[in-house]
Amino acid sequence: MKVCNEMKKLLFTSLFLLIFPSSLICGCSTSQYVSPASGVVDHVTAEQVMKLLNEARTRGMTCGSVYFSAVQPVRWNEKLARASLDHSLDMAKNGFMGHKGSDGSGTDKRLARAGYAWSAYGENVGQGYKTAGEAVNAWLKSEMHCRNIMNPDYKETGAAFAKSKNLRTFWTLVLGTPP
Repeated sequence: MKVCNEMKKLLFTSLFLLIFPSSLICGCSTSQYVSPASGVVDHVTAEQVMKLLNEARTRGMTCGSVYFSAVQPVRWNEKLARASLDHSLDMAKNGFMGHKGSDGSGTDKRLARAGYAWSAYGENVGQGYKTAGEAVNAWLKSEMHCRNIMNPDYKETGAAFAKSKNLRTFWTLVLGTPP
């Protein structure tokens, strides 16, 4: 049990340093607290998103009026999580919600910046949800977002959120398929 906990700590620390290398320079605190206009990809959010997505995918879902049979679960991908975090931060900082970034970038350009090679991708965004559960449940109730989640072509995912200065939460989920 102690080894398992130590492994989790090491994994979380490694992921944190990969995602937030500037924290070594500026002395910022850990990602457990989300300050205004900052974002986080943490293991708790990742686990919650993955659990809910894969529960829906493996049991089948009705999206709007179309039933989608059960599909294979998706795997977590750190590059997709990075692209999700960057977009959530952009939306929080610049006070908008949409698929086009403040610099005019689309999801494809953000995936390239994160180093993710893809053959297919889909993106869901949302705002105002306080938890991963609220965000995923809202996407599952939206026909278009639900279709993204249930798309059998997608094999990997990453998700993140960021809070604006007024503490509004912006979420991004990216699903992808490597070449």
